[in-house]
Amino acid sequence: MPNNKILLNLIKKKEPLTIEDYTNLCLYKKNGYYINSKILGQKGDFITAPEISQLFGEIIGIYIYSYWTNFSKKNFNLVELGPGRGTLMIDILNITKKLKHFKKLNNI
Repeated sequence: MPNNKILLNLIKKKEPLTIEDYTNLCLYKKNGYYINSKILGQKGDFITAPEISQLFGEIIGIYIYSYWTNFSKKNFNLVELGPGRGTLMIDILNITKKLKHFKKLNNI
């Protein structure tokens, strides 16, 4: 949350403040939420499933392999989009690199 002085100054101006401006102020400015470097993880505000256990990513990796084996067998791009440290992708790759045919075909 932004510094209270900033908000009070904005209120005193009595000018409209768009949701976009308010969101940017709260999240990205000097005292914004995302400026804090410890958002994710056990010491942060929330923790994601891959951060709790690698089992989550491994199950997804096995599902991807199973789907690929049974329905596709074509090359594909596996892309992880989202905030974080890439833990989910690391866990997926750690389990799928052990699967011989999958690894060879997809250059893992």
